[in-house]
Amino acid sequence: MENSIIQHLGYIFTFLALSVKDVLWLRVILATAQIILGVYQFIEQRYDVVFWNAVFTFVNIYHIIRIMNDRKPVVVPEAIKDIYEKIFFNLTTKEFMYYWNLGDSCIGMNNNIVNKGETQENLFLILDGEALVKDGKKEIAILSRGNFVAEISLLTEEPATADVFLSDNVKYIKWSQEKIRYFQSTNIGFWSKLHHVLSRDLIKKIKS
Repeated sequence: MENSIIQHLGYIFTFLALSVKDVLWLRVILATAQIILGVYQFIEQRYDVVFWNAVFTFVNIYHIIRIMNDRKPVVVPEAIKDIYEKIFFNLTTKEFMYYWNLGDSCIGMNNNIVNKGETQENLFLILDGEALVKDGKKEIAILSRGNFVAEISLLTEEPATADVFLSDNVKYIKWSQEKIRYFQSTNIGFWSKLHHVLSRDLIKKIKS
């Protein structure tokens, strides 16, 4: 009877795992259930079943450690901390720094980085200075720190709808649009977060 209680306890933990949405806790509960069931099978001298429970337990422990490492916070440098907090706050600090390091830091001086009608290869983010958005002779907007450039082209995969000119000594970071779109097929969760960041910036521009 006592052995039966141990078995049922293991099944209860397995059942609880089915109702957990967080992947980390799902793994923890499953590992607990398999340990309990392993103990029961060991008492019953079902060593073949004990072996498989041990295998499943080690697999879950491996994933628990991996998930905890992935969620471990990374320090964001003070120079870009405001960028993270105001723009990329829906990313973890580790995701943000990974994405940030994919980009190239640049300095532009009185030149245009986007030409209307051309397909864009990069996504830009202004860090210091200003960029002027023009449609022909009409000035549409002035972009400063924290504003994206060419995000519409990335989201729609269509040519640029306006020209963008940099003022003197503008600092910005650029990312390859091809690399960013690669996340659509390799890491849909990360891509969804980036898509949300860019969509939020675009909506903000439309409202203003």
